[in-house]
Amino acid sequence: MIKSNKGITLVALVITIIVLLILAGVSISLVVGDNGIMTRAKTAGEETNTSDAVESFKLAVASLTSEYYEEEYTGSGTGTSSVADYVVNNISKELGTMDYSITDENAMFQEGSTGDPKKAKTGDVTVTISKTGGKEVSVSYTVSSSGNITNIKKASN
Repeated sequence: MIKSNKGITLVALVITIIVLLILAGVSISLVVGDNGIMTRAKTAGEETNTSDAVESFKLAVASLTSEYYEEEYTGSGTGTSSVADYVVNNISKELGTMDYSITDENAMFQEGSTGDPKKAKTGDVTVTISKTGGKEVSVSYTVSSSGNITNIKKASN
């Protein structure tokens, strides 16, 4: 009598299950591990939001600088002595059109600066801006002695 075996053995089944468990473990660690896809996606999202805030600040400064020179050279005048004075006196309104706000606006003005318009702080300045409902981002810039704003970037932590 010839006996024929049909089906799989218990050993083959156990080996298959072990291989599947190993593959599942490797896949899960690639997705949710310390350097996994989810962690890197979250970090990239935060970096994108920070870059967006800095670029919005740069855009607001560029727009206000353009307004300053337009008003100065068309004869209407801005009533401020420098570009930086004009920018810091109007930046909150400009950023508001982009859904951003400055949380520490006084950091941009010289100590004891009164009246309207106020004088811009010279040298390196750091302000904190935030998108409505978003995370705060520190932005630094430099106001030169000639009254220009340069070197706008994310503030170092």
